[in-house]
Formats: sequence, C-alpha cells, structure tokens
Amino acid sequence: MNSNVEMNAILDLDLSAIKGKLMHRQSGEGWTAQQADSVEREYKRFLYLMKAFPNEQTAPSVDVDTFWHYHILDTMKYAADCEQAFGYFLHHYPYVGMEGGADDEEIHVAAGVRMREIYEATFGEDYPQAAASGQDAAYCSLISKPAASVAYCGIVKPPATQAAYCGVNPPATKAAYCGVNPPATKAAYCGVVKPPAAKAAYCGINPPHMPMAAAA
Repeated sequence: MNSNVEMNAILDLDLSAIKGKLMHRQSGEGWTAQQADSVEREYKRFLYLMKAFPNEQTAPSVDVDTFWHYHILDTMKYAADCEQAFGYFLHHYPYVGMEGGADDEEIHVAAGVRMREIYEATFGEDYPQAAASGQDAAYCSLISKPAASVAYCGIVKPPATQAAYCGVNPPATKAAYCGVNPPATKAAYCGVVKPPAAKAAYCGINPPHMPMAAAA
C-alpha cells in the first residue's frame, strides 16, 4: 500500500457540507467552525487508520464518531467518498458488543487504547488528550476485514447516562380555542383552532433526474 496515495485520497474528500450540517443549530450539533475543522482533521486520520489497519479492533473518539455518523447520513456522498478513499463501501455495523458479555466494557476501553497506540505510531503525534485513556472512545469499532474486503464497524448501545440529545417533550395540555357567545335563540358558536403544520425535517430524498419528454 502506498501510504501517501492512500492518505491523499482521504485528504481530498470535500466534507464541507458535513461540517455545515454539524454546525447547524436546529438539525446538527451546533458546533463552532473551529470545532468542525478540528474534528474533520481527526476524522480523516481515523479513516486512514481504518484503511491502513483493517484487522485492528479500534474505536474513534466520540466527536470523530459523531462526524462519521453525519457523513453516513449523506448516503450518496458517503458511498462516493468510500469508493474514492477505499475502493469499496465501508459498512457501519451497529451490533458490535451487544452480546451482553461481562467483558464488553473491557473490549470497548481496549479498542480506544489500541486506537491511541496506532495513531501515535502512525502520525508521530500525541493522540487527542480527551480520548487518550480510551474512556472517551465511542461505542464503535473496526473488526477484522473479511475476504470480501469490507470493513465492519458499528456502535453498541450506549449506557443510559449517554442518551441521545433528542426526545419528545409534549406541550402542556391546553383548552381548545372555543367559546360560547350565543344569541338567545341560536346554538353556541364553538370550534377548535387548526393546529400548525408539522415541522419538516432538514433532510429528505434526492430523486433521480427524469428524462425530458421528446417533442411531439
């Protein structure tokens, strides 16, 4: 493997749209531009390590894992970027470590520690301090690559203390906007105000372009 060529293919990935999504306050994480740039650098290094060490069980930091998830959500771009960087689709396997074994947490921490070791050996720099102990490793790991050359990665279910920052917070029950103001001989005028339209998500499908109809 030519490491320079492999690294350049990853460095050339344009992830500006992913960073924009992560910085979005409503549909993203509300990151600053500085944080997005910093994590992008570490994410690209993570991708390189997965390419260079496909048989190592490693785990990225939580921030890098978050960047990875947002990249995957842009399905068409992720597929194209995988082809450019790896030559195959890098699958995300979401069930690693969900067997409920007594050593699950040890495996998780060990994967984070191993990531630190190969990171420092490869790049000659200290691993980002927040993740250096392995305690800040995401519940995500790269397992041995099968003969089909597809890497299997995934996240296990996080503990309750790391629940996602989302959920349902229903508003307090309110009375209908109605009232009775009847004249003496007529029925009451009463009704419910029409609720606002449901708020659309900041995502959707990108339908293929339809061919133009031939002129008659």
